[in-house]
Amino acid sequence: MNNEEKNKEKLAENKLIILYLLNKADCSLTNIQMQKLLYDVEDFNYFNFQHITSELINQNYVSNYKQGEEWLYEITPQGKEVLKLTNEILPGIIKHKLNSIIEENLNKVKNDVSITSEYIPVNDTEYITSLKINESHKVLFELNILCSSAEEAKQIADNWKKNASTLYPNVIKLLTE
Repeated sequence: MNNEEKNKEKLAENKLIILYLLNKADCSLTNIQMQKLLYDVEDFNYFNFQHITSELINQNYVSNYKQGEEWLYEITPQGKEVLKLTNEILPGIIKHKLNSIIEENLNKVKNDVSITSEYIPVNDTEYITSLKINESHKVLFELNILCSSAEEAKQIADNWKKNASTLYPNVIKLLTE
């Protein structure tokens, strides 16, 4: 087998690995979540992963959609059919490795909490500071604050980033008392 044939075979195997992951996950995943889960699988680097994911989308085996600020990916019915028809091609050792990775890390990856803050100018003297907590692709908490200066907006955004884990419960407590 020459190098070109080996490369094509490896590309096909890597496509099946991504399809297998999305099928086993049984939920939509972000690009970063998929990368985290595939980190320990051989021959998956960032550029290789992006290229393969793009091809799978173009072939209609994977669909993607934007939710909030994140792109989510899931296997399509066509992707499930391809996986079913080619399941024997994927070596058992890789399936076993993927099953272990998915079992061990999927819940942790799905439940990653993302804390974001940004401030956007409304005009020369006003800024909107947006504070968010996302969990499992859902907005858990969002607060928009009109600020009278860039300094105030930046300070609120920075404080949120550093202290959201203590500020959030306090805000909820204040609102429920």
